[in-house]
Amino acid sequence: MSSEVKVNELPKCSFCNEKARYDFATRIGPWAFACERHYLQWRAYADLGTGQGQRLVLADQSN
Repeated sequence: MSSEVKVNELPKCSFCNEKARYDFATRIGPWAFACERHYLQWRAYADLGTGQGQRLVLADQSN
């Protein structure tokens, strides 16, 4: 599994009203969508990947 996943629309951060850039395992247990700030605050792992989390990228954006 890749550390990036393409989405048609960015969901709302689970912790605030910002657009989420990550889908990840939190250090408090459940998975969440998060903006950059909350991802850094609540991530369970330092890296992204299988079982850890993915960076959300809009499908119409090129790398």
